[in-house]
Amino acid sequence: MLNLMKHTYALNNEKIRNELNSLWTRYQTILDNKESSWEELNEARAILFLVGQVYCEQIAPKAIERRLHHLKTNFTLPEFLNLIDRKSSDLEKHREDENFRKLEEFYNIVKETKNKSIGGKYYLDEERFIQKYNEANPDKEHGIGYRGKFNKVVVFLILIIFLNLIL
Repeated sequence: MLNLMKHTYALNNEKIRNELNSLWTRYQTILDNKESSWEELNEARAILFLVGQVYCEQIAPKAIERRLHHLKTNFTLPEFLNLIDRKSSDLEKHREDENFRKLEEFYNIVKETKNKSIGGKYYLDEERFIQKYNEANPDKEHGIGYRGKFNKVVVFLILIIFLNLIL
């Protein structure tokens, strides 16, 4: 993850793609291994959280936003993302700006990563991870759900414990 951050800071798109692909490969290796250890499953959980929720949803958008002032045309983050996602006819004009091309490529790398899945309904094959993690979890009462959330029973129990502590 440190290398990914370093390459993001330098906006080295090729190395960013390589780092994200490396993390994806490691994550898939853990999920595909029928005998993954509890430690490996927690490594997969860390990869899922760091790549899917922290990097793609927080770090990457901020990295783009902080570079928008370097473009020849002033954009807000939503304007920039919308222009690319809509495949606007104005893209060719903006692609004459090298900084725009680099940011566009970076955004597409991040979007491609976030949308990776091998036939699952959630991004980054999270449902495969959840199933495997909950099956291996030594504490069966504390299973996790989509985006690392605890199931409703666990949340309810945590709320009861918290209320007992403060009352």
